Parts: sequence; C-alpha cells; structure tokens
Amino acid sequence: MKRIIILIFIFPVLCFGVNLSGIDLRNGKKVDIKVEKSKTLVAFFLSSTCPCSQASFDYLNKIQQKYPGHQFIGLNSNKQTSKKLAMEYYQRFEIEFPIILDKELTYANKFQALKTPHVFVKVNGQIVFQGGATDRRDPSKASNFYLDNALTALKENTPIKIINAKTLGCYIRR
Repeated sequence: MKRIIILIFIFPVLCFGVNLSGIDLRNGKKVDIKVEKSKTLVAFFLSSTCPCSQASFDYLNKIQQKYPGHQFIGLNSNKQTSKKLAMEYYQRFEIEFPIILDKELTYANKFQALKTPHVFVKVNGQIVFQGGATDRRDPSKASNFYLDNALTALKENTPIKIINAKTLGCYIRR
C-alpha cells in the first residue's frame, strides 16, 4: 500500500505543466509531448531487450485504437541499451504511439516502474491503475486483460476492480 501512496504524490509533479521530452525511438526525432490534463494518460514502460515487451506491441496498438481519447506514451527505460540499438529495434515494428528514450531512467524512477512492460494509467493527477497489461507475458495467451478492463471502467464511469496488477516481464536495468 505504501507504494501506491508514494506514486500518487510523485506523479502529479511529473504530469502537470511538464512535457515528456526525448528521442522518439520509432523515427529518431526529438519529441516534446505535452501531457494533457484533460486526457487520461496511459504510459507503457517497454524495453528493446525484453521479449515480453515485444509480445505486447500488437495488444497495446489495439488498446490505443479502442480508446482514442486517451494519451498513450511508451518509455524505453534501460540504462544499458544504446540509443542506436533501441532505434534499430523499434523501427522494425509498427507501433502507433511514441516511444521515448529514457536512458537515464528519469521517468522510470519517477513512476517507480519495475519491469517491462509496466503500465500506468493516470486520471486527473492520480494513478488509477498500474501493473501488467494482462495476466500473461504474451497478451495473445491472456485470460485477464487488466489494462483494457481499467480503461473500460473509466469509460463507463464505474470503479476499476483491479488497480494494481502483477507486472510480468524483464526488470528495468538500473
């Protein structure tokens, strides 16, 4: 329970009036993304060296298409992976949301992200869901779709049943 309380206090500092800046690893261009207070933020921590991250790309693209009013951002947080290798990796896939290089782990530390993929959903300055997107490392084999369920609950204005799901995958290398 302490972790959730800490995240709630750290997160508003990160997300209001602050841009997420860095290199978009899909195209190598510098991006400056304004986190919009009026939109739900869905932040994915991914890794170019984690097979679980790669297995999630199609699922995360589908989720983004299903919830077009939300702001989706990927963050590649891994101290030991070079920018060049990360760019080569992400450019092989059709990923529909920006993936920002977080080599210094600035965002991973602020979110307290542990593994990849690790998802955070923020609404009005508060984290309302965090953890794995599904109950399997490969979403195509999942039986529980935590992220989709959380976003559906928000859409229907009902309580989110699971607000903290187990994160499966590779640890973020610090």
